[in-house]
Amino acid sequence: MKNLIYFLLVFCLFCSLPACKKKTENKFGNKLGDIGAKADPIKVEGQLIEFGDFPIELVSNGKLEAYQKASLKFRGNEKVLRINYQNGAWVEAGQLIAEQDNQLEKLDLEQAKLRMERVRIDRLALIVGHKIGARSPEDIPVEALRRFNMQSGYDEAELAYQQALIRYEYTRLTAPFSGRIASLDCKEQNSPAGDKPFCLIVNDKEFEVVFPVMENEMARLHIGQEVTVKPFAMDSVTYIGRITQINPLVDEHGNVTIKAQVSNKDGHLVEGMNVKALISDKVQGGLIVPKEAVVLRNNQQVVFSLLNGRSYWNYVESDLENSTSYTIRVVKAGILKAGDTIITKGNLNLANDAELEFKFHAK
Repeated sequence: MKNLIYFLLVFCLFCSLPACKKKTENKFGNKLGDIGAKADPIKVEGQLIEFGDFPIELVSNGKLEAYQKASLKFRGNEKVLRINYQNGAWVEAGQLIAEQDNQLEKLDLEQAKLRMERVRIDRLALIVGHKIGARSPEDIPVEALRRFNMQSGYDEAELAYQQALIRYEYTRLTAPFSGRIASLDCKEQNSPAGDKPFCLIVNDKEFEVVFPVMENEMARLHIGQEVTVKPFAMDSVTYIGRITQINPLVDEHGNVTIKAQVSNKDGHLVEGMNVKALISDKVQGGLIVPKEAVVLRNNQQVVFSLLNGRSYWNYVESDLENSTSYTIRVVKAGILKAGDTIITKGNLNLANDAELEFKFHAK
C-alpha cells in the first residue's frame, strides 16, 4: 500500500512539470495585421525643370541631285567610232567624250573652209581697189564693206561654213562642264540608241538635297539656313548644307519643296542617294522637360514633381517636340514652374503623394 501511494505521488509530480514552463511570446503573431507598418520609399531620379528657348528639329526625307547635270545625245544615228571615257571617269569642260563616223561632215567642212578663203581673197581685192592704202575690212566704210561682201559672195560662204561646222560638231560629244560620266551604255562601232541619251555628265562635287516640308513649317525656313544631311546608307556620316531654294507652291499633299546645296567633301555622295535632312531652329520662352518625364494617367499627360519628399502630379499638355524634349503647358491647377524638381526615372507606375527616395539624374 505504501508503495502504491509513493508511485501515485511521483506520477502526479511528473505530469505537472509541462504546466510549470514559462509561456514563450510569439515573435511573429504580434506583427500580423499591423496597419501601421511603413512602406519603403520609392527610388526615383530627376532634374530641374528649365525655361528657355526650345530647339526644334524639322526632319524630312529627300534625295540627292547633282548641282550640275547634263544629258548628252548625238543628233544622228551613225555608228560611234571612238569613246574616250567610261562610266565614273572625270572629264574637264570641253574634252571630247565620244565621236561618230563623220568623214562626210569633215569633207563638207573642209570644202566650206576653202570657199571662205577664196571669197575672202576676192573681197580683199575689192577693198584694195576701193581705197588706196586699204589692207583690211576695217579700212573702209561699213556701207562699202556690206556691198563688197555681197559682190564677192562672202556672206553666203560664211553661212555655208557655219552650217558645215555645226553638222560636224553634231557628230562629236564634248563635256559642257567638268563632271563625271554616268549611264554610258553604248560601245564603239555601234549606233547609239535613239530613244535615250548617250550618257550623262554629273558634277558630283556639289549636290542639291531636294526634300518636302509641310506648309505650316514654311515660315520657319529661309534662304541660307543650315541643313544637316545624313545619308541612309551612312547614318554615322553627316554633311552640312545651306538652303538655296524654297518653292513658293504647295502641292496636293500640302508640302513645299526645298532645295539645299551640300558639298561632297569626301566623294562618298552619289546622284539619287536617299538622305535625311534635319533643320534646327529655336522657339523662344517655354517650360522644357525631357520626354521621359511625361507619362499618361487616365489618358492625360502628367509630369511628377518632388514636393516635400513626396510625389505630386501635374496635369500638362505638350506643345513643341524634338527628339529628346517637349515644351509643356501646365493645366488643371498644376504648380510646376521653372526651377522645380521633376521626376524622370521611376515614374511609370508612380502614384500621387508617394514617399520618394530622390537622386538627381546626370544629364
